[in-house]
Amino acid sequence: MGLKTKFILVFLLIALVPLILAAGAGYYHISKISKITLKETETSLRNLGEKLVEEKTMDIVKTIQFYLKTQMVKQETGELKWEELQYDPAFLQIAVQTVGKTGYSAVVMKKGGKLIAFLHPNPKLMGADLAPLGEKNPDFWRIIQGPKPGERFSKGYYNWQEPGGQIEKKFMIVMPVPNTPLMVLATIYTKEVEAPLKELETKLLTPQKQFLWQFLLGGAVTVLVVIIVAILFATHMAKPILHLTDVAERISLGELGAPIEITSTDEIGDLADALRRMQVSLRKAVQRLQRRQRGSS
Repeated sequence: MGLKTKFILVFLLIALVPLILAAGAGYYHISKISKITLKETETSLRNLGEKLVEEKTMDIVKTIQFYLKTQMVKQETGELKWEELQYDPAFLQIAVQTVGKTGYSAVVMKKGGKLIAFLHPNPKLMGADLAPLGEKNPDFWRIIQGPKPGERFSKGYYNWQEPGGQIEKKFMIVMPVPNTPLMVLATIYTKEVEAPLKELETKLLTPQKQFLWQFLLGGAVTVLVVIIVAILFATHMAKPILHLTDVAERISLGELGAPIEITSTDEIGDLADALRRMQVSLRKAVQRLQRRQRGSS
């Protein structure tokens, strides 16, 4: 390996190693901050979504309570006929509402040990036993059973298969209507709640990509500059060394008067001076040897 190549490699190592370490550390910290931000934002959005669904469910439960009391006052017997209430347009409007943009509320009834869809946005489901759904979806069934003793409501996440076959994640709250066999459920797609998270993720990824491209561009420019500087420096350093090597070669061939064209005051200059002194010593030694040969003859 030539001297120039060694100089270039040394310069590249000196310049690129700190650059790579600094860039790697910077990119690592940016990525870490982005992940922490996304995680905290996801948790906050989910908590906010859950709170909104909870408040919506509670409002519907209170409205149903008030409506049922009003209906009981109107009944001469003081008892409600659930079958008639199921097809009451006013009650339907109260119980079945839109939750967010994609969610909805519904009412289920516990009857004879079964869980029946009492009111639902899909009229075909009204009166249907929900047990078959529970067999296919244990998480859904666990939530829709309602709260345990001492709890106000049950809640949780479950996977739901859409008519098209795709699986979507949903969140649901089930809250009983006091002193009735009815429970109000409110459900919403988690992708609606997490939609702002996707936008934030895109915004956070943009500076990461910009940093990466800037690093690559800066690294390419740095490599080019380092190579140019290394070549110039190597040429500057190698030229006098090659010259001294050539002079030493000529001296070894007997050309003791070969000129040394180096006048620098650095280590290369010291080497040139040593070579000059060696020339002088060799010339003197040759002259002494010649005189002895003439004297002996």
